[in-house]
Amino acid sequence: MTGSPDGFAGHPAFDAIILAGGRGSRLGGVNKGAVRISGRTLLDRALDAVGSAARVVVVGDGPVPEGVLSAREEPAFGGPAAAVVAGLHALRMPSRAPRVLVLACDVPGAAEGVGLLMAACAGEEGPSGSAVGRPEVDGWCLAEPDGRLQWLFGLYRVPALERAAEALGDPSDRSMGRLLGDLHLTAVPAPWRATADIDTPEDLQRWTS
Repeated sequence: MTGSPDGFAGHPAFDAIILAGGRGSRLGGVNKGAVRISGRTLLDRALDAVGSAARVVVVGDGPVPEGVLSAREEPAFGGPAAAVVAGLHALRMPSRAPRVLVLACDVPGAAEGVGLLMAACAGEEGPSGSAVGRPEVDGWCLAEPDGRLQWLFGLYRVPALERAAEALGDPSDRSMGRLLGDLHLTAVPAPWRATADIDTPEDLQRWTS
């Protein structure tokens, strides 16, 4: 990755956790990260979307490019909250950025969503984390057109996320709502293509037709 803990190209500084360890059961058990759209895998698209991150960890069981960290939730397939906690642990050393972007690998339009999150964060903070708006905000989370928060597509302050993980205890089979529900999050409105994920063959067809 080409970013740095002090920010990159005017963006707020961040690390990234890409979640790529689901079973893909509604897609017939395929590895979602390996699914191709327009010749590129979903994992490659996700990695490109977070290309300005200081460090990136992929939580899953597949290979990752050189320079990208790899982690696995315990137990395997323990759910997204467990995967986020595993990613946090992998990013603890060495020094890290003050924010972490959480992204599921199955969002083909992730690049647009990352841009929206960076803009929302920059509107409330300086690139190095100095508060210029509402310092009580714990993070920024994309919201679908119907208002639902996309827990798995958000930019979170690391201390707040670590406190939430500690309060949760054992993260296995716990929902993202249980992990993040007490955080003070800013909802960032996003169009369908920035948040739509690939869960079913029908979802995939919409992106490939």
